[in-house]
Amino acid sequence: MKIFKFNDAENTLKLRPDSFDDLYLLERVLAKGDSVEAATFRRFRPSEGDEGEQKEVVIKILLDEIELDKSAMRLRLTGKILSGRPEEFIRLGSYHTINVAQGDTIEIQKAEWKNYIIRRVKQAVQETHRPKLSVIALDDEKATLAYLRGYGIDIIAEIYSHLSKRMKESDFAKQKVLYFSDIAKYSKGMEGDILVIAGPGFEKDNFKRYLEQNGINLGKRIVYAAVSNAERSGVREAVQSEAVAKLMEQEHIKEEFNLLNVFLQGLNINKSHYGIADVAHSLADYSAGIILVNDRVLNVKDFQDVLDKADLQKVRIEIFNSDDEAGMQLANFKDIASIPKEMAL
Repeated sequence: MKIFKFNDAENTLKLRPDSFDDLYLLERVLAKGDSVEAATFRRFRPSEGDEGEQKEVVIKILLDEIELDKSAMRLRLTGKILSGRPEEFIRLGSYHTINVAQGDTIEIQKAEWKNYIIRRVKQAVQETHRPKLSVIALDDEKATLAYLRGYGIDIIAEIYSHLSKRMKESDFAKQKVLYFSDIAKYSKGMEGDILVIAGPGFEKDNFKRYLEQNGINLGKRIVYAAVSNAERSGVREAVQSEAVAKLMEQEHIKEEFNLLNVFLQGLNINKSHYGIADVAHSLADYSAGIILVNDRVLNVKDFQDVLDKADLQKVRIEIFNSDDEAGMQLANFKDIASIPKEMAL
C-alpha cells in the first residue's frame, strides 16, 4: 500500500494498493455511502443503436456495492456516478463499476475517517516492505503449498506423490524423485524471501536431503518444522511452530493468536470481556487495556461507538482479519473483546 495524500479537511485519502492483501483491507475499510474516484473505462455511444467505444475516464461514484473478486484479484466497486471527466463521456446518476487491481490509484472520501482505520491503513503501508511467508507441508502422499497473507492462509497448490507401497523398489525411488522435483520446481516460483518446509515423520528431512544432494537452491531462506499432517491444519501448525516464531514476530496473524491467547487467559479468571455491552462496560470502568475486533464489523455503528470510546481513552485497538483462524475464533466471542490493562502485552 502506498498513501499519496490524506486531506483531513475534506476526509479524502488517495492511495494505491500494491498487493491482494491491500485489496482485501480496502474491502473491509470501504462502506456503502463512501465515495471513490478512480480512472476507469466507460462505453460511449454517440447515438442510440450505436455500439460505441470504450473511453478512458475519471469517475467519482457513491458506493453502493463492494465485492472482492479473488479469482480475478480485483475489487469491484459499484455505485451512482457523482462526477467525472471528460464530461461528454459521463452520464451523472447512472451506475458504474470501477475495477480496482493492484497498482491502481484511487481516492476515497468518507464522512469521517476513524483514527483506528487510518492506523490500520498505515500499518498496511509498513507491511508492504515485509517479507511474505511461504509454506510447504508435505508427507509421502501429498504436498500442500500455501502463502501466509494478511487475510490468513491461502492454499495455492497441492502436489500428489502418486507413490504406492505396491510399487517395485526401483519404481518407487524414481517416483519419489519426480515428486520432490515437482515440489522444488513449484517452490522456486513462490513469492517471498522465507520458506517454511514442514511435515510429519521424516519426509521433510528426505526432501531436504534431496535438495542438498542435487545442489538445488530455492532462492529463499528455508526453515524446517515438524507438524502432524500435510493438510491446511499442518500449514497452520507450521505458522505457529516454535521453529518459525522469531520469523513471525512481525506477521499480523501471529500477533492475533498471541492476543487471543491472552484474552482467553483473562477470560478464565473473569478479567477479559467480550460482546459489545461487556466491552463497553470494561471501558466505562477504565479496566480495558486492549480491544480486539474483527474487521468485518468496522462499519457497524454499535461497534464503532465502542471503538470511538476506546480511541478517546487511547486504548490500543487490534483489528483482526475475520477470515483467518484467529478471526474465526474471535467471531465466537461476538467479534469484539477486551483484555485487561494488567495483562496487556
